[in-house]
Amino acid sequence: MIKEKMTGASLDMLSKLALIALISFVFLLKVSSQCFVDTAKLNQSLRNLKSLPTSYELEKAFFDAFPSSWMEFHLTYQWYPNKDYDLGYMDHIETFGNLKLIPDTTYCDKLISLCVGGKWEADATSALQQVLHDMMGKKADVFFSRLSLHHRGFQLRFWQYYWSSITHPEDNLNKVREDYPKECDLLKRKMTSKYPNEVKTMEIAMSYSLGEINFETIENNFPHGYFVKQ
Repeated sequence: MIKEKMTGASLDMLSKLALIALISFVFLLKVSSQCFVDTAKLNQSLRNLKSLPTSYELEKAFFDAFPSSWMEFHLTYQWYPNKDYDLGYMDHIETFGNLKLIPDTTYCDKLISLCVGGKWEADATSALQQVLHDMMGKKADVFFSRLSLHHRGFQLRFWQYYWSSITHPEDNLNKVREDYPKECDLLKRKMTSKYPNEVKTMEIAMSYSLGEINFETIENNFPHGYFVKQ
């Protein structure tokens, strides 16, 4: 009788542990599907595209494998201060910036969603920002058209990353890049007649984002300050 009770208790404990393990697995699977990019698939799609760069199917496969949100991008290419860094990310980002066959609306929608919530850092995020500015110079009408479909808060988060830039201390003076205000003025003159509300949001974002970053904030930025030895 005692042996039977012990066996029953053991089975009950095993059932609870199995249930906990199942719940944990489902949770991790859900988080993984939302936050992590299949880097093996991404790398393979890049190799396939390089072997036949004129193929729409291969370009679309790489486009789909590339990160689609800021969380995915940051977890895939995050910057580690004070450590040697693999520069392989440039191949991915440069290829993404040179795609030719993806429809403009599809491409701009992904780039907008990818950059919402972003913040300037060195290396990959800086390279992505350059792609964004290059594309804006070529497809401004498409960007503003697609942005106009979103509420102002969403647009603001996009433009905050767009204008996010580093402050360069020099001779006790804080220097910020001068090309962004010029670019903002150019976009304002081109887009105000068609998208006055979107232009206003763009200007507000620049006023809060230009020169907001310095190296100290990067070094101490989460999660770097918690997981990287200083």
